Amino acid sequence: MKKAVAILMAALACLTAACTYKDDAQEKEYAQYVRLSESVKFMVTGEEADLHAVFTPRGTAYEVEWESDAPAVAQVEEGRVRALSGGRAQIAVKIVNTTHKAVCEVIVSEKQVSEKFAGREDAAHFSSPDGALAACEDGDTVLFFRGYYACGEKVDKNVKLLGEQGVFIGGLTVADGACVSLENIGFYTSSAADTASLTVEEGCGAVLENCRFIYDVKELLPGSDAFEEKEQGKQEKEEELPRGAKGRTALTLEPGFAELKMSGCAFSGYECALDVLPSDAEIFVRDNTFTDCAVAIRVDVRAENTQNTALHGIIQSNVFSGVEHPTVFNYNGGLYMGKLKFDDYIKK
Repeated sequence: MKKAVAILMAALACLTAACTYKDDAQEKEYAQYVRLSESVKFMVTGEEADLHAVFTPRGTAYEVEWESDAPAVAQVEEGRVRALSGGRAQIAVKIVNTTHKAVCEVIVSEKQVSEKFAGREDAAHFSSPDGALAACEDGDTVLFFRGYYACGEKVDKNVKLLGEQGVFIGGLTVADGACVSLENIGFYTSSAADTASLTVEEGCGAVLENCRFIYDVKELLPGSDAFEEKEQGKQEKEEELPRGAKGRTALTLEPGFAELKMSGCAFSGYECALDVLPSDAEIFVRDNTFTDCAVAIRVDVRAENTQNTALHGIIQSNVFSGVEHPTVFNYNGGLYMGKLKFDDYIKK
């Protein structure tokens, strides 16, 4: 009797294992059969476009359902995507009754900037940032496609600038009380007239995420005359190279600026990467990387009188490599070099 029970239990175990194996195999099979026709899609507000669920091998099909993780940005119905407002949305197609799905990132903007639009610009497509910024309204999102852009127009509206991988802008200034949001934008110094790659004027603010500041990136690209001369040893002194901004500052916050939030950004090759001048504003600078800079972060809270301004906030969790002075803190009472402690030093 015991032997029969043991045989029965073994048979049940084998059956359970076989069913589990079958389920796992079926899940893996499903995972191989669906993908989307595009993995990244750029759209402007008001535009509609189709995404297609593609099954392999041809002739097979499964019941699917569609979803958007940001319906305020982009909605989807049976693969038809409708762009509603600037931002990012993950559009997913999922095989019903499984956990397997394919995703397309939809990036929506009111304006798009690319050199390829030259000669065929319209209300949403521009070949230079100046035209796009001049046409912007508060709340607009501007998407930059890969390329290098000199910008003579100041950002004077509350807009968001998004960058495709490989976007670099030179000499950008935030003015007239605007607060600009910057994501995945690279910066370079475009001319000797510029004192910083990005300048935030009095009463203005900036929110930066995953931006890059690289000194000389435009002038010393492989293939450029300056790069070839440097490689051949014809440039004996570093100062003789076309350096762009003589101030060699990446980001300057002018006296009386309103706000700074910065995370995930990278700075390389500047005399001073971040220059914060006196203000009563709040700043958050965390999880950024500073490389090969004389001074990474310079903060000055000295007002015109003997009092210090009420600048406050957080500077922490940043990474420094090849930096002579990670932080320099000027206040009425002295000079402090080290970790910034607002509470301790602004009160003095």
